[in-house]
Amino acid sequence: MAAITQFIWFGLVSGSLIALGALGLTLIFGILDFINIAYGEYMALGAFIAYGLNTSTELPIYAVAVVGLFATGPLAVAMDKLVFQHFRDRSSIVLLVVSIGLAFILRNLIRVIWGSGSKRFDVPIEAAPTYFGVQILADQVAIVALSLVALGVTFLLLRRTDIGVAMRAASDDTDLAQLRGVDTERLVTYVWLVGGIIAGLAGVMLGLDGQLRPTMGFLALIPIFAAVILGGIGDPVGAVVGGYAIGLLQEVSVIVIPTEYKPLVGLALLVVGLLVRPDGVFGEATR
Repeated sequence: MAAITQFIWFGLVSGSLIALGALGLTLIFGILDFINIAYGEYMALGAFIAYGLNTSTELPIYAVAVVGLFATGPLAVAMDKLVFQHFRDRSSIVLLVVSIGLAFILRNLIRVIWGSGSKRFDVPIEAAPTYFGVQILADQVAIVALSLVALGVTFLLLRRTDIGVAMRAASDDTDLAQLRGVDTERLVTYVWLVGGIIAGLAGVMLGLDGQLRPTMGFLALIPIFAAVILGGIGDPVGAVVGGYAIGLLQEVSVIVIPTEYKPLVGLALLVVGLLVRPDGVFGEATR
């Protein structure tokens, strides 16, 4: 029983990371109608920017984390202006291919700047205290708490602000939103900014939970993409629910299957979800 509880805790930590990344990815899809494969590299850049400051200055981890996540927001906006904006009138397949090319460029840029080896944040390594038979690290608590705060703030933004209302309106029908006076070009900038900040935060937390590698974003994108599909593409609530579901099932599955097969659980859940509920967890159409 203690082992199951331990893996459930690991699943909650993993699910927090997946859910946060899935939320940012699905927000971008809702407005721009394409899956940005380079989103994983945005996450990695946020983590490596924080790592660079963490190892070259005496700033604490929470300070460099703030710099990392807020640097990724403007970076995402810049990538849109430099790259995606020129292909926005093309099909979503063209944008998808462009995002794959951008992902390769950013991944190799990380290799050039920080090298190809594994890195770790310069934080104290402490023994994990045990509570009710479950070992819980302070970093893990921070990941779960920050993820919940970020998810809460994002949903408040979507529900309680004019920008959030405009985002939801444009996600439902961009042409109608334009007719109602929504400045869609400015809205696209806001979406990239919010999505980039979420990516930066998710990347820093992902690095805090393990090691930093140039491929960390791409590998994280696999369960994140599965969560977005499972929850219904363009549905923020479904993406978050899908993220926690995949995180929990992946970690609990190691009780019965070898650890190296853990990523296959997310893909299996994706297939089952598409067969049982092809419109997503809450019935939102998967476009």
